[in-house]
Amino acid sequence: MSMDGRFIEKLAIELNERIGFGRINKIYQLSKSDFLFVVRSSSKTESLYLSLSPQIARLHLTDFSYDKPQSPTGFCMFLRKHLENGLIKNIEALNSDRIIQILIENSNDFGEKIQFKAIVEIMGKHANFVITDQDGIIIDCYKHVSPFEGQQRTFLKGFTYELPQDGKLSPHDNIAIQSFFETTEDHSSKALTNKVRGLSPLFSDYVYHQAHNQIDTVMTCYLNALHQSLNPTLTTINGKRKFYWFDVFKNDEVTFYPSLSKLLDEIYYDMGQLDRTKQISKNIYQLIKREYEKNKEKLEKLSRELEKAKDAEILRIRGNMIIEHQNQLIKGMNEFEAYSYETNKNEMIHLDRLLTPIENAKQMYRKYKKTKTSIKHLEEQLVNTQSEIQYFELLMVQIESASLNDLNEITEELKANKYLHEKPVKSKKQLPHYDTYFTSEDTQIIVGKNNLQNDYITHTLGKHYETWFHTKDIPGSHVLVRKAAPLNEEEIRTAAMLAAYFSQARDSSSVPVDYTLLKHVKKIPGAKGSFVSYTNQKTIYIDPDKIFINELKNKKQ
Repeated sequence: MSMDGRFIEKLAIELNERIGFGRINKIYQLSKSDFLFVVRSSSKTESLYLSLSPQIARLHLTDFSYDKPQSPTGFCMFLRKHLENGLIKNIEALNSDRIIQILIENSNDFGEKIQFKAIVEIMGKHANFVITDQDGIIIDCYKHVSPFEGQQRTFLKGFTYELPQDGKLSPHDNIAIQSFFETTEDHSSKALTNKVRGLSPLFSDYVYHQAHNQIDTVMTCYLNALHQSLNPTLTTINGKRKFYWFDVFKNDEVTFYPSLSKLLDEIYYDMGQLDRTKQISKNIYQLIKREYEKNKEKLEKLSRELEKAKDAEILRIRGNMIIEHQNQLIKGMNEFEAYSYETNKNEMIHLDRLLTPIENAKQMYRKYKKTKTSIKHLEEQLVNTQSEIQYFELLMVQIESASLNDLNEITEELKANKYLHEKPVKSKKQLPHYDTYFTSEDTQIIVGKNNLQNDYITHTLGKHYETWFHTKDIPGSHVLVRKAAPLNEEEIRTAAMLAAYFSQARDSSSVPVDYTLLKHVKKIPGAKGSFVSYTNQKTIYIDPDKIFINELKNKKQ
């Protein structure tokens, strides 16, 4: 657990310095559990991101832009009514725990100044956002908990907000903690974590590691750790990313960030985007995955049937052998064996004893003809099924990096293709959304994030002299550099990086990316999705770099 009580205390101080005495201009609900507060502070606009997702609950300032839903929910409307235009008076952590309180002053309908407390509990599946009056009486909250649900605290309108009680020591109670170190028989980091509120295993491990490697007492090491200077740190251990508010890691490969918000922005941007997408599109995602798996099973079944059908050539051979040996056969025989010059071996041929030899031969030919017809049908079915698999495979890649607008377009596409049994939304025709990036020399590069966008930028928006990029034989985005060839090295590498990152191979290395002039790119007739064929391409191999992509995202704003 990286985001413990100590981390939250430091984060609250940072937020108070950045947006304290700022005014909340606008509140958006980005998904079921994600909110964005636009705050004007010190002549600068800041964006405060709040997620109550059970998997990645968090609160931090963000430099990224997000699609905003047009229709706010009831809870979002409640927040707007009470908190919009309010002045942030103070931000602080409560109870040395993973709780942040934002004190907001606003005016009521009579123009009187009143105060609200916006309390964020960053506690995994118990994450909550509670709005109280200045006396701590709950006005409303994100997650309601009644007194009959068997939980310690009640979250309902009219009840008093209460801090959680865990029986642990305050991390700032030096006397009690000193006593614990002197009297405990369990001198382990786990015991320290369990005894003192808001300490993660990362913090406790660091304290005991320092005490083991230095002459200082555990208490001295504890106090030194508690008063470390802020130095947001990120590292990777056993393939998992770990972070903390100062460097507790015994690892040479660490990255430092100028603020905790920058650190959290880096860690959670992609995870948050996928989480929001799944919140908004849980049914859509399941539909796409279900159709993909159904077609994979169908492909295996068709392949087996085709292999079986291809053995039908023996039926023609056996029919010929019956004709060749008809003088030796009589009605009533069950079988006969003869040598075949086509198979170069003896063949045992089973006969219908109720039929004459000629009738048996005709029966063999009928079976052969029927099987030959089924082979053609099976081959057509195989092609169609492979096309369906490619289509849904592409959609699964697109949905992983889809924004709200991208997702809406994917949903409408599924409706139009009758995978969703709903009528497409009839609205004023709008141009597809797509992402726009710029190089250091301000060369524009555009990226399609779904089939509608890919088709638009490749077959409508783009000019024949512009350069088109796509991962080689890998599902991904269409990328277009809006400049006449030749391109310089930065333009080629940036476009290739975008194509590799927004593809199925984003977590791979040395990803092959093809690029060619747009005039050499042709749409495949009748194919679903945004599949194309192209010629005259060159190939560049690139390692997708998330940090580089995030820097581009910041630059495009």
